[in-house]
Amino acid sequence: MNVIKEIKEYKYAPRTQNKKKLDIAYGVDEKYLFASGISITSILLNNDNSAFAFHVFTDFLDSENESKFKKLAKNRCADIILYLIDCKKLKNLPCSERLNYSTYIRFIIADQLCGSKDKILYLDADIFCNGSIEALNDIELGNNACGVVKDALGKNEKATLSMRLDIPGIEDHYFNAGFLLLNLVYWRSHDVTHKAFALFGSKKYEGKLVFFDQDILNILFFGKTINVSAKYNLLYDLNHERKRKNCALPDLNVSVLIHYFGITKPWHSWANYPSCDLFKKAQAASEWKDHLSIPPKIFEELKICAKHSFYQKNYINWIKSHAKYYFG
Repeated sequence: MNVIKEIKEYKYAPRTQNKKKLDIAYGVDEKYLFASGISITSILLNNDNSAFAFHVFTDFLDSENESKFKKLAKNRCADIILYLIDCKKLKNLPCSERLNYSTYIRFIIADQLCGSKDKILYLDADIFCNGSIEALNDIELGNNACGVVKDALGKNEKATLSMRLDIPGIEDHYFNAGFLLLNLVYWRSHDVTHKAFALFGSKKYEGKLVFFDQDILNILFFGKTINVSAKYNLLYDLNHERKRKNCALPDLNVSVLIHYFGITKPWHSWANYPSCDLFKKAQAASEWKDHLSIPPKIFEELKICAKHSFYQKNYINWIKSHAKYYFG
């Protein structure tokens, strides 16, 4: 899939012979571009003595963000490569209000890098670092397709998953695709992208792919993954903050990579919780420190914002969000 329009390289990392470099990749649209920069910052803040090359694939790159990535690379002595890509073909694939075409950029990433890299770490841009990830570089994937962390499935999802994807037992191995330690040798030799796109058009899975590319990768990689410690992809739903009295929330302090996977992100205007401090610390140290918090824009966000505002006793914002939700 030849969709690369332009590549910009900013290489400021010191060249050392004895350090094994870990390649880390992000695939984002305009909405998540700033978040990928803050995620990179969080990794660099917590991994002073490690060697990385960061690859950011996006279909939007203005001069302001380009300058910020360049400054980030220079100020933090890092290698950052930006790939401006054409996503027209991806926009023909199944999407939803929450999962748009950018979720498929990970296929472009693997195809682009599999000719020069044997292994990469793919991260969603809503994952932020709280410790050393150096151990990931030492994981040997062997003949496996990927190193993964199991997803946090609800009871209903788990009960219907094997029937929905037509693979008995997959519920015990189903992984979250926000963290993928990809074996690009496997990807290349098994022509994963071609097989994945064929499944998207398959009648067998018509109407059954709830999580789209995540479902497809779980189908293709079933029995070919190795489990990585959950501390490298701690799934944290900020919407559960409202339910603290009724449920136990994960301890962020013992995790290395925190994945804010719910509809509420730590950069949202209603995400006023201590659990967002990790993101805010990284943002304050990043080139995006002046990026303003983002207000609710779609109906689902307005509804969620109203609930959080009520819980936080911000009744004025609760009324405003309710009014926008019901009256537009």
